[in-house]
This record gives sequence, C-alpha cells and structure tokens, in this order.
Amino acid sequence: MPATMSVNEAKANFSGLLSEVESRLVSFTIVRYGHPVARIVPVEHVRKIRPLPRYGAQIAVKGDLFADDSDLWENA
Repeated sequence: MPATMSVNEAKANFSGLLSEVESRLVSFTIVRYGHPVARIVPVEHVRKIRPLPRYGAQIAVKGDLFADDSDLWENA
C-alpha cells in the first residue's frame, strides 16, 4: 500500500489499512483533492509493569514498620 492515498482508497481498504499500521508500524496520509487531510499513525505501546511472581515471591522489609519515628518528621 502507498504511504499516501485518497479518501476513497482509504475508505475501501480501511480494515487492511489498520492491519498494516498495527503490524508494520507504518503511517499513512489521507489526501482529498491532492491536499493532506488526515494521518493514520500507530499508537505507541505503553510498557507494562511486570507483576511479582505469584508463588515463592518474598518481599523484604528493612527497618521497623511499627517504630515511632514521628520526631524525624518536620512540623508543618
């Protein structure tokens, strides 16, 4: 598929156009009467945070969770 196409071509091949954008991460410019009117671009994927393993996962806590450290905090 060309990187630039008319509105009619984009309309007729919209599903295939989206497949190309998704799979090959290419962008397309849609033109009307020779003038660009829209661009279809792939969405940047957000990196997901990996969850902790379910079994055998351990979290180490350093320090005392129940200590009274209120004197270390500033008074507002």
